[in-house]
Amino acid sequence: MSSENITIYDIASDAGVSIATVSRVLRGESNVSEATRKKVQEVIDRRNYRPSSIARGMTSKTTYSLGIILPKLLNPHYAMIFTGAQEEARKLGYTMSLFPWSSLDTREYDPAAMLAERRLDGLIVCVEYLPPDHDEQVLTSLQDLRQYMPVVLIGCVPASYDFPAVANNSAAMMREIVKYLTSLGHERIAFIGGVEEDQDPLRRDVGYENGLRDARLPYIASYRAYCRGTPGDGAAALKEMLTSLKPEYWPTAVIALNDLVAMGCMAAAREKGIAVPEQLSVIGCDNLFCTPYLVPPLTSINTHQQQAGARAVQLLVSGENKRETADWELVERGSCARVRK
Repeated sequence: MSSENITIYDIASDAGVSIATVSRVLRGESNVSEATRKKVQEVIDRRNYRPSSIARGMTSKTTYSLGIILPKLLNPHYAMIFTGAQEEARKLGYTMSLFPWSSLDTREYDPAAMLAERRLDGLIVCVEYLPPDHDEQVLTSLQDLRQYMPVVLIGCVPASYDFPAVANNSAAMMREIVKYLTSLGHERIAFIGGVEEDQDPLRRDVGYENGLRDARLPYIASYRAYCRGTPGDGAAALKEMLTSLKPEYWPTAVIALNDLVAMGCMAAAREKGIAVPEQLSVIGCDNLFCTPYLVPPLTSINTHQQQAGARAVQLLVSGENKRETADWELVERGSCARVRK
């Protein structure tokens, strides 16, 4: 029987033991009973299981320590990713260390060497879309890191990145959001937040433009505002957009980069005397814990951050060299409504 597609999870399931136990057997540790070791080894032999190069990198270590790099430590979205990853690591017998994005996106020192000194058994890197000049720098750092340890990516991973990953299909999300808003009769749909991106097929701007094209609506540059992902940035961006347009051309719907930007847009709308959702529909992304409690409750995309974080750990520990698309769905609440004629 070929070992192709056989993973450590299959071995654990067949042997009736935990993944951590299989890992201990593969490492040759002494804290496994002889009966359990024999049972696991029989399954390994029967299924002709051979750990991948990434898995071999994991089993050659003895620190049982993983790392995760997150872009913005104060954003609840990333905290949820860490929670899912940390809990899954604990179940598998590993500790999880947290590093800020500055550990990767820097010109002042070599992040690969710094992280290698920590003797990590593997690293998860949460990627967000960056301007093209930073994108190239981050890719170089990731390739350097892979020379020291296994690396799994999570988040907004460009299609061109050749790494195991749990990746968001942001283009598909945006296309679905535009479709949802046009089904409510919206034609003037703005998109606020993020950086000016290249034409990677998975990126938000590609999905936004494709969604408009599907609905036979024009792309209007005045309805695209770039900003960082905070409530204050979202509020400032919407105010500037409304100031630059005559009221008859104001958008009737706003797609926000994330829920924080959406909260800022809702606050700016209130300040301008614009009712949400009667005059302006607002939709966010990430489905943060606070979204049901906003006034009105915020429609958002649930990106299942904890589930994605846990899956990234599973890929890292098992050595599965594959790219998966993270689950997501639209959660409708009170911040979107049909356009008034």
